[in-house]
Amino acid sequence: MKWIQNLSFKSRVFLACLLVALVPLLCSSLVMMRLFTASLNRQSAIEGKLQLEEISARLTALLENCERACDTLTEDGSAAYVMIDNNTVERHKDLYLSLYQAVQEIYGNAQFSLYDAGGRLKFTTNSNPWNNSLPLSWGLLKKASHNTGITYYRTDPYLSITDRSVLMQGAYSLENFRGARTGYVVLDFTRDNFDNLLNGFYSSGDTLVLLDSHQQPFYCSRAEYGEKQIQDIILHTAQMQEDNGNQGEAPQYLWTREPSHGFYVILRREAPISAPAVRTMGTVSFALSALSLALCVMISGALTRSIAQPVSLLDKAMEKVKKGDLSIRIYTKRRDELGRLTERFNQMTEDLQKYLEDTVQKQKDLNQATLKLYQTQLNPHFLYNTLDTIRWNARINQIPEIAILAENLAVILRKSISSQPFITLREELETIESYIQIQKIRFTGRFLYEAEIPDQLEECMVPKMILQPLVENAIIHGLDGCDNGYICIYAAQKEGILSISVTDDGRGMGKEMIEWINSPNPPKRDGHLGLYNVIYILKLYYGEEYGMTADEAYEGTTITLRLPAQREITDV
Repeated sequence: MKWIQNLSFKSRVFLACLLVALVPLLCSSLVMMRLFTASLNRQSAIEGKLQLEEISARLTALLENCERACDTLTEDGSAAYVMIDNNTVERHKDLYLSLYQAVQEIYGNAQFSLYDAGGRLKFTTNSNPWNNSLPLSWGLLKKASHNTGITYYRTDPYLSITDRSVLMQGAYSLENFRGARTGYVVLDFTRDNFDNLLNGFYSSGDTLVLLDSHQQPFYCSRAEYGEKQIQDIILHTAQMQEDNGNQGEAPQYLWTREPSHGFYVILRREAPISAPAVRTMGTVSFALSALSLALCVMISGALTRSIAQPVSLLDKAMEKVKKGDLSIRIYTKRRDELGRLTERFNQMTEDLQKYLEDTVQKQKDLNQATLKLYQTQLNPHFLYNTLDTIRWNARINQIPEIAILAENLAVILRKSISSQPFITLREELETIESYIQIQKIRFTGRFLYEAEIPDQLEECMVPKMILQPLVENAIIHGLDGCDNGYICIYAAQKEGILSISVTDDGRGMGKEMIEWINSPNPPKRDGHLGLYNVIYILKLYYGEEYGMTADEAYEGTTITLRLPAQREITDV
């Protein structure tokens, strides 16, 4: 895919247009051919299964009728008696009448014959019988003598005693009322019988094969087929069963099993679409694809030129802008997206040129303002030196309060203008200690202050001057009017959260003020800018899940800060 990345924009557009037009056509042609072939195969398979069900039902009905005919012929015992007494003419007539009445439902589908206990032919519906006797020691009669009901037997066409036109035989043992065998009923099924039974239940181009319960073939609808061709059909049917079906131009092989006696029915259906038809469809699809390719090349070339030309002009103009030429403009008559893009490029370069000129002018004005600021700015060292002078003069003149005020004010000033936004909690408490010293001079004896901070939390990093507004609020507002107030700062850590609380036992805080502090995003409030700044700083540094909460007790107020317990600050 690296060669695609090396193509020009024009070549990419041309290739994309070509693929977008050609690939769906090829895919749709291929899919349509596949769907058409699959649909024909599926329809053919459905029809074949219906035909198999009808053939199996016909075969089952024939076998049941044969069973019923044998029962009808032997139910009164007259047939068994005639096999012993065959000299009475009247009994012979009655037996022939019973025989023809029994075979009415299967007439044309099987021939009935009666043999005595010695295997000699006595009566038959066949006008031209092949053998007048059957062996008792093997073959059909041997099987019938050991079974009840009809025993079906696939004939061997190569035996001399077998009629070659008979494909299958059935034998039924005749017994008198004492249970002694007096003869046999033999049913002969010829090719003509099966043709009459099954003709019309499958297409003329299909091939039907019947197998006995041992999967040996005894009937094929195509009389000209030899043993090898029949075995090929059986082999292909087994292979299709393992492959779960077949597709394409190959014949379909379907099979089912007759439920009553276990005969197998195999139906080979010719392919629903021939190979020449498939090749013709492929040729037509190829010709249409070639024609579409030619049209796609022509249309893609024209479309590519209409898109690539303005893009190329924009690319060259951007290159000049990159080199600093903001006076470049592109003339266009187009009113489509590319035309509007060109107009916006012209507007952008014009706005950029104007913005650059304004920026240069503003930078000049800023430089002049900065110069004036430097000229009027106080040197912090001058403030420190002044406070130091006040402190020493106060000591010389024995005014210790002034000295304390100057010294602590210098500490607070130094911390407030420090360039470091974060300090340790220990350093923050030192700043609070300096602030408390100043306030104790102002409110002599009116409050007591202490800090309860575990040693392991003193190195946690906090924003500088974060506690001073809280302590100031406790002194100025909380202890207003109190003569013996108490202020305590304590901290705790739980699950990575550092909680710092400032508690006083003063007059408490109003409900409206508590709701303002505990609200998610409190607005600015006159007279409480310090508290607002603390809330804003915590949310700005740490996020919305951190901040400040206020709780009012029976006496006094507790304000708690929640922030991460961090000993290093890697990003501000």
